[in-house]
Amino acid sequence: MSQTHEEENTKSVERIVQRTVLFGLLVALALVAGYYLAIALIPTPKIGVIYLDTQVGGPTVEAMSQEINYARKARDIKAVVLMVNSPGGGASSGHDIYYQMRKLRAEKPIVASVDVLAASAAYQIAVGATEIYAKPASFIGNIGVIVGLPAPETLSEQFITTGPFKATAFSATGIVQKLDLLYANFRDSVVAERKAAPNPLKLDPDAVATGELWVGLEAKEHGLIDELGSKLDAIDRAAELAGLSHYEVVNVRDEYLSSLEGTPQYPTAMKVYEELDNQPEIDLSAQSSDWPSFYQMYIPLE
Repeated sequence: MSQTHEEENTKSVERIVQRTVLFGLLVALALVAGYYLAIALIPTPKIGVIYLDTQVGGPTVEAMSQEINYARKARDIKAVVLMVNSPGGGASSGHDIYYQMRKLRAEKPIVASVDVLAASAAYQIAVGATEIYAKPASFIGNIGVIVGLPAPETLSEQFITTGPFKATAFSATGIVQKLDLLYANFRDSVVAERKAAPNPLKLDPDAVATGELWVGLEAKEHGLIDELGSKLDAIDRAAELAGLSHYEVVNVRDEYLSSLEGTPQYPTAMKVYEELDNQPEIDLSAQSSDWPSFYQMYIPLE
C-alpha cells in the first residue's frame, strides 16, 4: 500500500510540473504574440523632416502647407525637424508659413536646423520652431524688408483714374510708412519669439533688424539660435523633446505623397511639387547692372 501511495504522489508531482511548464510556455507564447501584435497595431513613432530649401513664395506656401498639415494630423509623427537652406522671399508668404509653424508647434515639438542659410523670411519661419539649431558657419538673420518705390503718377490721354494712387497704389511717402509697419512687425515677431527661447535674445530690438547676416557662432552668442549642431543633433533633440527613445526618421513629403497614392488628390499634389522644384534660383548679381549709382538709407519712422 505504501509503495502505491508513493507512486501516486510521484505522478501527482509530475503532473504539476508538466502543467507548470505548459503554463509557462503559454505565457511566453502570449507575450511574444502580444509583442508582435503591438508592433502591428501600434506603429513605430516617427520624426518627420520638412525641407525649406527654395526661395519663399507661393509654391513654397502650397507645398509646405500640405506637409505641415499632414505632420500635424499624422498620429505616428511625434516631432518635426525643419531643415532650412533658403534666402527668404515674400513677406506675405513667410507670414503664412510662420503662422502654420506656430500652430504645429502647439501640438508637436519642432526643431529647426539651419544648413547654410536662413535669411529674411526663411529665418522668420525658423523662429516659429520650438528650438533652432545651426552650424558654426551657417548664415542667419537678414531681418528686414525690401520694397520697390512706386512709379510717379502721370497724366495720360489714354487712361483716367478715380483716385490719385489708383495707378500707383501708394505715394512715395505712403510706401515708406507701410514699409515701416512691415519692418516693425518682422522685428517684433523675432524679438518676441527669441526672448521666450531656451537661449534668449541678447540684442536690442533695433540691433536685431539691421539686415545683417550673422554666422552660427555669432547667432548663438546673440540668442538668435539655441544650439550649434548638425541635422543629426537636431533630430536627437526633437526626439528628446517628444520623449522618444525608439523612432524612425522620415521625409514628410514622401509620407504625404504615399498617403495620396491612388487618390484623385495625388496628381494635384505632384503638380505643386513640380512647380516648386522648377522655381529659378535667386541670383542677385543678375540685377547688378540695373542698380542705381547711389543708395537710399532707410530710417524707421517710429
